[in-house]
Amino acid sequence: MRFPLKAAAAVVSASALAMANLPTSTAQSAEQSFNGKDTCISIDSNGNIVAPQPGDCTQFGKGGQGNTDAQARNVIFILGDGMGHQEITAARNYLKGANGRFEGLDELTASGAYTTFAIGKDGNRQYVTDSAASATGWSTGTKTYNGALSVDITGKPHENLLEMAKNAGMRTGNVSTAEIQDATPGAMHSHISKRGYYAPSGDAKPVKGAEARENGGLGSISEQIIDTRADVTLGGGRKYFDAEVQQGGENRNPFLTDKNDGGADWEAGKSVRENAIAKGYQVVDDKQGLEGITVANQDQPVLGLFHDKNMTRKFEQTVAVKSDGTTEPEVCKEADRGDEPSAAEMTKKAIELLDDKSADKGFFLQVESASIDKADHAADACGMIGETEQIDEVIKEALDFAKADGNTMIVVTADHAHTAEIIPDGRPSVSAVTRLKTPKDGTTMSVGFGTQPWLDENGNPVFDKKENGEPFDTPNFSMMHTGTQVRIAGFGPGSENVNGQLDQTDAFYAMANALGLNGGTEGGQKPWKINKGAKVASLANRSKAKPGDELCYLVSPGEAPKVGDCAQFGTEGQGIDNAKAKNVVLLIGDGTGDSEITAARNYLKGSAGRFEGLDDLDYTGYLTTFSLDKETGLPNYVGDSAATGTAWNSGVKTYNGAVGVDNAGKPVATLGEIAKAKGLKIGNVTTAEIQDATPAAFAAHAIKRSYYAPSGDKKVAEGEQLRENGGLGSISEQIVDLRADVTLGGGRSYFNTEVVQGGQWGENGNTWTAGKTVLENAKDNGYQVVTNASELDAIAEANADKPVLGLFSEGNMPRALNQSIPTTDGGDLEPATCVANPEFTAETPRLAAMTTKALELLQNDKGFVLQVESASPDKADHQADACGLIGEVGQLDEAVKAVQDWVEKTGEETLIVATADHAHTAQITYENQNTAGRVTQLTTVEGSTMAVNFATSKTNEDEDALGGQQHTGAQLRVAASGPGAANLTGQIDQTDLFFASLNALNIDPVNHGLTFENKMKPVEENKPVEENKPAEENKPAEENKPAEENKPAEENKPAEENKPAEEKSSEGSSVGSPLQIAILAIAAIIGLAGLIALVIPFPVDSILGPIAKF
Repeated sequence: MRFPLKAAAAVVSASALAMANLPTSTAQSAEQSFNGKDTCISIDSNGNIVAPQPGDCTQFGKGGQGNTDAQARNVIFILGDGMGHQEITAARNYLKGANGRFEGLDELTASGAYTTFAIGKDGNRQYVTDSAASATGWSTGTKTYNGALSVDITGKPHENLLEMAKNAGMRTGNVSTAEIQDATPGAMHSHISKRGYYAPSGDAKPVKGAEARENGGLGSISEQIIDTRADVTLGGGRKYFDAEVQQGGENRNPFLTDKNDGGADWEAGKSVRENAIAKGYQVVDDKQGLEGITVANQDQPVLGLFHDKNMTRKFEQTVAVKSDGTTEPEVCKEADRGDEPSAAEMTKKAIELLDDKSADKGFFLQVESASIDKADHAADACGMIGETEQIDEVIKEALDFAKADGNTMIVVTADHAHTAEIIPDGRPSVSAVTRLKTPKDGTTMSVGFGTQPWLDENGNPVFDKKENGEPFDTPNFSMMHTGTQVRIAGFGPGSENVNGQLDQTDAFYAMANALGLNGGTEGGQKPWKINKGAKVASLANRSKAKPGDELCYLVSPGEAPKVGDCAQFGTEGQGIDNAKAKNVVLLIGDGTGDSEITAARNYLKGSAGRFEGLDDLDYTGYLTTFSLDKETGLPNYVGDSAATGTAWNSGVKTYNGAVGVDNAGKPVATLGEIAKAKGLKIGNVTTAEIQDATPAAFAAHAIKRSYYAPSGDKKVAEGEQLRENGGLGSISEQIVDLRADVTLGGGRSYFNTEVVQGGQWGENGNTWTAGKTVLENAKDNGYQVVTNASELDAIAEANADKPVLGLFSEGNMPRALNQSIPTTDGGDLEPATCVANPEFTAETPRLAAMTTKALELLQNDKGFVLQVESASPDKADHQADACGLIGEVGQLDEAVKAVQDWVEKTGEETLIVATADHAHTAQITYENQNTAGRVTQLTTVEGSTMAVNFATSKTNEDEDALGGQQHTGAQLRVAASGPGAANLTGQIDQTDLFFASLNALNIDPVNHGLTFENKMKPVEENKPVEENKPAEENKPAEENKPAEENKPAEENKPAEENKPAEEKSSEGSSVGSPLQIAILAIAAIIGLAGLIALVIPFPVDSILGPIAKF
């Protein structure tokens, strides 16, 4: 019997790892490493439920980040209910154009991201939150369960920010386009266990049980609004104020130090409205009444009630339908809002009434655009867009005031993400779809709603029975919230403290600290110290962005946007930080939108945990990712990896499928080429095929991204791309000709195709031999080729004479975690646990290892540019593989941490940027619920259940759903540290990243002098054989010896074992030694134990844990 020794070791490793990762009571799954805060653990080691208190789940504690210690006189907190990244982007596309700018939303100077999870009464995590638990987070700094307002998971009330401001002598306001009793406004003026307890009596949403005033409680939300007595309260919900009060008596607010009742107690038998008037409230019911108000204070507070229920949306409702991509595009129509004031009008009036320059103290104002959420629930695309426009108008009013005032902090965010997704237009989808004709761009955008299943009144699936254009009409449907982290942004004093990666509860302390409300209140929070000293650059002063109505793609027919035309801040960038970097490292998570980041963090680290790399970068911004249509030149709202990779690598917009060329197909210089021409070393690392779109955009120019090889039967370059036809050649050939110092990834099979055109590429370029493979030509031209982790470890240097080419798989490199398969009934199934991928062996280098090695090889006196890609969050998303995407986001995080560690170790001035190329399909949805697509449920590192939805394929059949999930068009997070990192904050485009990178290196991004043409010249006579050998072979014998004494034992294997598989002997290693026999025996025992454990579950950790470590 003959058996390779390494294969035996792999069997032991894979078997032990699989056993160690069985979902027992004490084992963590593969790749998981919980690092959440101890204070936010809600179930202790004994199984007891623990209620986190204010500040316990913050990322930075009550004292905050300390990025700035600036104080503000006023704070205006503006919230878009359900306003996730998809909603912001869809509304911008429709209202302003893909390259346009909102006057409010996009003009905030500081930006970050925050998590939104809730904690159930049972202590388990609720990865999809509702507006009540979310509002409690930023109102009180406390995590609670879905449905609760300003109480913790035990029902204990906690002081909210509005109460704290009042106790400090500030003026206060609360404005919403919803019922004023709804969750967001409700959390600022009530403490109640159920968000639906609107009224003291009646048929609609009455308070019940112990919380009713007549039972000794604080009363209904409407009654508590009156007791809280904000100076200005504006919104809907009028009919609940007409309900009769059941219990008279005094103000029962538990935290206010001055319980001003306007001289009147509560009187039973009268309505809440009548009691409010008796207590001194000025009550108005329409726009004209509000305009007539001239004063608002504690003697005469204002209560505006402009609708019986929620206020009217700006746009009329649209209905999502089954679409094959050909349904007629719609145009949003203005709704008749009668005599209701707009959100902006209410905001302007509230500021006018609250701003008293003669007063010692300023004001706190909360404003909500509520019906982004309500429209999303109804699958109403136009409704959602109109309400996002309303919040933009609100922010514009606030910014106008804040800029003139100079002492006002503005914070803008959402409570949770929602259902809408911008999906590729012109194709079928399992989601309900609305196609919209975008007025600014003159093209079509598709918005999908896929978080509820297509059912009839009996609960039977009906998608296949629906005709094209038929409406989504599942009875009583309400599309789901989703669990993605959301954007938080700020302006003014203290706003730098909302920068970076936060939790929702951090927002409470960022605002309280800016107002100096850290002194504590009797019965409320105890005093705390405000953190100082962790300074970041001031984000207040920056270059002005291009005009919001200047759209780069509206050019003359036949022309294409030029380099820099689509950048929001032009070729010179924002100019916030003009410090220069020696090196730039760009880390790309392909398809890694905020949803993928959040899902991976929840699963691997915990909802209150942090990625050690991705979440630890100093600055955060958001960038748009649209591409162009090749024929029309107008926006394509869903970009692919080729067009988006070209955007940040060349500073130009192009069509999907294009690599390193503009929209007319003309080559444009890449970041790698420009850096190399300036004498910097360059590196290109990916877990995909190295010819794939992202790495190709760094190194090559192709009119089709699939032009991998010069010949063969798969992904072969054609026509004018071919060198024999005068073109630049296949992507594989161009990669070799670039001679990046380090190139690492997969795609070996395409390097094993024959070169058709020989000759010398340029004056000092490679010499190509027709008939030999690309790989053979690479070796002939001095490349050091490695094919596994051990060989990569052995490389000691890399430069233009001896570049390194690592090809670690025939195609894409294997994913760290094994594939998970979602189902249409996944919400009904028990949660699964991700397991290690057996194809990811010890000889498969992890992305972090490749990154570290590249950094070591690239370090030099002049500096370098390195692009690193974790490619397979995208590929996993396409396959609806939740475990796959989670593992690859984890790999991206490890790579970011590797760069940070290297920078700390070497002290080299390095700009580190982490972002993605485009958003993707995955959505975190409510557990135990099915959708229009397929669902996977997973047990996270916290032991709670997380559901992940995939609903962008044509059908739910395997051939579509497990390979045909689609990219989406949401804007993306970009995070950065180092010199120039502050220039990536705020709202930018992908092309701005190109200029930020080169400006940080002090390299002119435009006037580089590079040209692109076929440079192949015939070779008249062959060079001496010695000159054609790889450099490694020309070394003196002594230099070629392995450094035996410095290698770990594993690296001292015979050369036979370190060869690529195709070069190795097929004989294998004889299993004859006692050690080899022992290894095989252990493998057999573990394999048997695994089978037994699967049939008869038992705690295997204590038995197999030590073996797994071995």
